[in-house]
Amino acid sequence: MLNKVIKAIERYELFKYQSSVTVALSGGADSVCLLYALKELKAKYNLTISAIHINHQLRGEESYRDEAFTVELCKREEIPLTVKRVDVNALAKQTGQSIELAARQARYKAFNDIDGSLIATAHTADDNLETVIYNMVRGSGLKGVSGIPPKRDNLIRPLIFCTRQEVEAYLSARGISYVTDSSNLTDDYTRNFLRHNVVPNLKSINPSVADTVAAMSSSLREDEEFLTASAKRIYLLANREDFLDAQILRIQPPSIIKRVIALFFEECFSLKTDALHLENCKDILLCGGKTSMNGNITALCSGERFYFAKNDRKAEQPTFLVEQKEILLENFSNVNKLFLKNAIDCDKIVGGLVVRTRAASDEIRLAGRRCTKSLKKLMNELKIPQELRDVIPVAADDNGVLWIYGVGVAERAMINKNTKKAIEFITNNK
Repeated sequence: MLNKVIKAIERYELFKYQSSVTVALSGGADSVCLLYALKELKAKYNLTISAIHINHQLRGEESYRDEAFTVELCKREEIPLTVKRVDVNALAKQTGQSIELAARQARYKAFNDIDGSLIATAHTADDNLETVIYNMVRGSGLKGVSGIPPKRDNLIRPLIFCTRQEVEAYLSARGISYVTDSSNLTDDYTRNFLRHNVVPNLKSINPSVADTVAAMSSSLREDEEFLTASAKRIYLLANREDFLDAQILRIQPPSIIKRVIALFFEECFSLKTDALHLENCKDILLCGGKTSMNGNITALCSGERFYFAKNDRKAEQPTFLVEQKEILLENFSNVNKLFLKNAIDCDKIVGGLVVRTRAASDEIRLAGRRCTKSLKKLMNELKIPQELRDVIPVAADDNGVLWIYGVGVAERAMINKNTKKAIEFITNNK
């Protein structure tokens, strides 16, 4: 078993030589095994080892029995120990969370209070197996079936390759005692039900299923990390603060599209969404329309814009601040498409130039098109959302509209190789 711990430490670079590691010590078999395993490896890595015990006060006298056990264990092994007591029942009532979630958050808050040390938790290959099954049942995507990460921020999991059977054999061979949490013996929690009823059946088919799933999770995690990194790059290209550029997203693979939308949703609302909602978002991105999201939010896609709107009030209308920048055009060959879409030839302006919103009689003959259209008809064709049509800025001279935000310029005012001076419209959408 110790070789598997070393394998995890070195494959995932869980810590550097001379690191400080604090073991999350419950007193159960897994965490006691972790403490002793790291103690055996202390000299090899020149570790500074300590422990933290969190008493959730959920099991009456048994909770204090576990606390006393960890205190005595650490005293005997000369391991510095921090003990924290949290009334998880009261916390759950106060926050409206489940007992499991409140306990988890209490643990991680306690971990975050420890400065300058890595936190080692005793998650095993069996825990990973249960997590993968649990996530699959809930309909998780690739990230969920990638299982428990061996390392995340300052959290490390040195036992992630070790099975529960190997943990118990390690303790038995060394005559090391531990305590048993009575709540783990019931089926009151979903994970316990999986542990007692589902996992044994899987092991009857494949006794090494925990190892098999651990290897699968490791492979899938590599794929997930690559896809996430790729999605972040596309997100930076497509993000326009209040919307995503649908044209950039439409040429991406579905797996990237959904990840980019998930990043945008989380940034907008500090919420995560699920696979079904992301699939619906991908569909409207490709075809237009709208779809409901979790959190009383609607996703909409119209023309080049993919965005979210809260359902409990009208979608906030953005404010457009337009700056007119006069430019001497010296080399037309260096002009890019974005500039062409937002710049007009100064010498082609008739009379005065104003920036305003659309008027009922407005029409435009766009550069590159062969017909003149009313702005109403054009916005219908481009599927610009109704709530934006009366706030989108347009620039006009005495003869009519010359430029429309996000759409383009009139053919009569477009710049070309003969243009000497141009006006570029730079828009900040607030």
